[in-house]
Amino acid sequence: MKTLLIVGYGKMAKAICEGLKGKFEIQVCGRDSKKIEDFCSQFQATPQYNPKEIKIDNKEVLLCIKPYALNSFQFTGEAKCLYSILNAIPLETLRKAIQSKYYIRAMPNVCASVGKSMTSLCGDESYKNEAVEIFNSIGDCIWLEETLFPIATALSGCAPAFLALVAESIIDSAVTNGLTREQATRIVKTLFAGFGTLLQTQHPTFLKENVMSPGGSTAQGIASLEKNALRNAFFEAILASKNSA
Repeated sequence: MKTLLIVGYGKMAKAICEGLKGKFEIQVCGRDSKKIEDFCSQFQATPQYNPKEIKIDNKEVLLCIKPYALNSFQFTGEAKCLYSILNAIPLETLRKAIQSKYYIRAMPNVCASVGKSMTSLCGDESYKNEAVEIFNSIGDCIWLEETLFPIATALSGCAPAFLALVAESIIDSAVTNGLTREQATRIVKTLFAGFGTLLQTQHPTFLKENVMSPGGSTAQGIASLEKNALRNAFFEAILASKNSA
């Protein structure tokens, strides 16, 4: 069984470990020994307690720390492959900070916690298959050029928050018009689940057309959304997120 050394013990590290249980021998290191112990007991992982000097020689290493903490650790040796989920930290910076034979950037999203992440990957193609093996364990993944990472991050990393705002807004509007919050929330949860399934096999345009009868209530609602520039609001939101990624 292959070994993966994970630096960090946050939510994304937990989601990845959940997907890799039984497939990799997992080692975990970080600053807080108590958090490491709790993490390892949950995932039957092996702890490493020396955060000042992390030995990575000939290991596959996954960075699950905050970007600002990259220089807080001392890595000794040369890793076999360095995987990083650090947002906005390019491959060039990783190569200067940590010695490794191969480098892979990954950008999973919050849906990793339920095994439904869409993870963007880039880096050394010689290690592409190994990267796909790891990140397919928490959903699906796509291989991209690094220049496309900002827009991919905006789409898969930030857009779940946009969809959450859409769901919240629909629930609030339903409550305003008479439904209880419990009723509205139940309807919207089922709506999103069903729509997500349909979207796997049908283009969004066809899904819209299928429920948009001439002069009907859906058509009137769509006209109102277009009048209030909802489409442009999403254009601007994705662009704003891309420019800060």
